[in-house]
Amino acid sequence: MNEHEALYSQKGPPTLDEMTGPEVEAALKHTDVLLLPVGATEAHGAHLPLGTDSFEARENCRRAALRLESLGCPVIIGPVIPFGASSFHLGFAGTISLSSRTMISLLTEVCLSLYETGFRKFALVHGHDGNLPVMMVAAQDLVDQTPDAQAMVLNWLTPLSKVYHTIQTSKKQEGHGGEGETARILVTHPQLVKLEQAVKHHVPPEDMRKIQGPEHIKTGGGIFYATRRYKDHTPYGHIGDPALATAETGNKGYDVIAEWLARVIARDYFGKDLDPNSATPTPAPPQSFLRTGQV
Repeated sequence: MNEHEALYSQKGPPTLDEMTGPEVEAALKHTDVLLLPVGATEAHGAHLPLGTDSFEARENCRRAALRLESLGCPVIIGPVIPFGASSFHLGFAGTISLSSRTMISLLTEVCLSLYETGFRKFALVHGHDGNLPVMMVAAQDLVDQTPDAQAMVLNWLTPLSKVYHTIQTSKKQEGHGGEGETARILVTHPQLVKLEQAVKHHVPPEDMRKIQGPEHIKTGGGIFYATRRYKDHTPYGHIGDPALATAETGNKGYDVIAEWLARVIARDYFGKDLDPNSATPTPAPPQSFLRTGQV
């Protein structure tokens, strides 16, 4: 690769850190709603970049923002938080993990700073499900420390898990870095995906039940299973068959996620009469918002 070759392209709308101060001030005249993408830097196998969760978190917010705009519900996307609570991925090269206390402080202080700017409604959107516990505590801390901030944590894995069997082609359970996640990165960052290095690796159903089964809180169940070491389950850093991934199935997954996110935010922060579980799609995003920048 030469120095003039772009690693990948990024579609708009821009995140807050890609805007100028005056642009944020102008936007705040129309909205006080902020979507905060909370990602991670951790191993996803030899075929996916370490920033996979951050890329997904941004894309989830980007697509939701476009749908919300089409509903007359303008929002601003906050800066992507590139680190997370990834302790169980330590041991794989490149993984960075912050302690729960640090993550809670980081998220709370980012939101408090943006509260001072003028934001009042915060929607925290994960790209790494291991961040969900700290995101919930941070959301509560934000509300506790301000007189009028509203905060919610949106776990899109729950609605996606209900329909994932109609999207994926694998006949086995796919997990971290597997078919679904690889498919979504093929949509946003195909230049960074190395399918030729993909390895098929599944774990026993009993182990998968505690990692990402229907009983787990992160997929809509009522049990939280703490994970000790991912290396106990996979020597590669991922679970599933990434070679099955296609951009087509990646887009289908993103559509489910963005539709649900947009409906929840439109209902709870804009008073729209929308059912988050409805199959009726929101209007198509306006083409004027599909701006592209080189990264």
